[in-house]
Amino acid sequence: MNRIVLLLSFSLLLISCKQAHLDIFPELADPSLVDRKLTIEEMKEDIDALIEGAILRHPDLSAYADIDKLKTVANKYKSELKKDMTRVEFYQVIGKLSHHFNDGHSFLIWPYQEFTQLKKQGHRAFPLEVVIKNNSDIHIKHTYKSENKSIFAGSEILSINGVSSLQLVAALQQYTGGETRHLREQIVARRFSTVLWAALGFIDTFEIELLSINGKKRVVQISEEENWQLTKQSSVPKAHHFRKINSTVGVLYLAHFDIDPDEFELNIDKIFAKIQKQNIETLIIDIRDNPGGNTDTVTYLARYLASKPFRLVSSIREKLYKENRGILNYKGEIGEVLAENWDKWEKPVKENRFTGKAYLLISPISYSAAIVLATTLKDNEFAMLVGETTGGFANQTAQGNLFNLPNSQLRAYIATRMLVRPNEDLTRKGVEPDHQVQSSVADIQAQRDAAIEFILTLEEAE
Repeated sequence: MNRIVLLLSFSLLLISCKQAHLDIFPELADPSLVDRKLTIEEMKEDIDALIEGAILRHPDLSAYADIDKLKTVANKYKSELKKDMTRVEFYQVIGKLSHHFNDGHSFLIWPYQEFTQLKKQGHRAFPLEVVIKNNSDIHIKHTYKSENKSIFAGSEILSINGVSSLQLVAALQQYTGGETRHLREQIVARRFSTVLWAALGFIDTFEIELLSINGKKRVVQISEEENWQLTKQSSVPKAHHFRKINSTVGVLYLAHFDIDPDEFELNIDKIFAKIQKQNIETLIIDIRDNPGGNTDTVTYLARYLASKPFRLVSSIREKLYKENRGILNYKGEIGEVLAENWDKWEKPVKENRFTGKAYLLISPISYSAAIVLATTLKDNEFAMLVGETTGGFANQTAQGNLFNLPNSQLRAYIATRMLVRPNEDLTRKGVEPDHQVQSSVADIQAQRDAAIEFILTLEEAE
């Protein structure tokens, strides 16, 4: 079966078989590693193992990373190791190599065992969702309340625990993978609480300096005893749902593609039956919050929008290593790069296919399988794209291999495939919308959707 396995790289959940090199979050074989300190020599060995592992597996690392610079930085970190460290302390050193890979599908995973343990013990990570604008401006995404305290959507974070937003964004983006700094910043925004702990150790108590929407500065203290909740004015949509805006326009919101394909297909069948029954003429598909998942779901959705046979990608390149050479190593030798055209063509569905006007909303965080959907719909002219250019490239990596570093057992994810979009354009750039629409801070404050309003204006003008 031809299948492209992509990583949901921001929540790190993957639908795939549970082979060791594909299992995202295995338990530690030696739980005592959580408390043990690594020696300097062990940490140096692990830094070398990360670099060597990436070079061994990645199909074209030199096209993404400056390998000489990567090795130079790795050697610098090794030279700066002066004491034994815990896994968390070591991650705060070695984790900064992730951004040098310049690939959203190649990075070092945070020490999730320790983070899970802390949460089980009652510790609390940063409780507020954020957005990052203009490279360093951090804004509260929703309105929150805890007893007599409130923080309003759009408020700007000036600092957390004395670290300025400029310093925070610059530091945290180093611990993520991503083809562009813009993508890495958006990854930070999406999993802000996790990265804030993993990189800086911030947990339980937070002193936040805010610039409120009225232009006044104030300091809010957050403690682990407080329970911050969204107010009634703010809401987080369900992960997969359809809603009508008016009598002829509907929105299909897809927060991710990390869902069992059978479950997704049943849901999509019901939604498009409803769309047909309700005589929806304009369908807006929203993947602006979607970091990816399984391409089986993308294929099924695209078939409802397709007006002709199509394929998800035009060609694939794959780097062979120990675990992906097939039964009896029939594919080839370790280090060999295989290239083939993608010959799996998909057909439109026969029942309840949508034949009206379709729009796809994209953003910098739309990544992985979401990018596959965007290029499929754009290159085949199945939908008009609206929003912001994706932070990841239209031609991207996929099919990652996971491995543990030998001493710390920190887990790395390195891509092994390269995908070329359906129209075969090899340009290294993000997916560009047909209409650029960017939400402003004022939109966040008003909880207003600028992109959907733009589409409604387009429709009214016709």
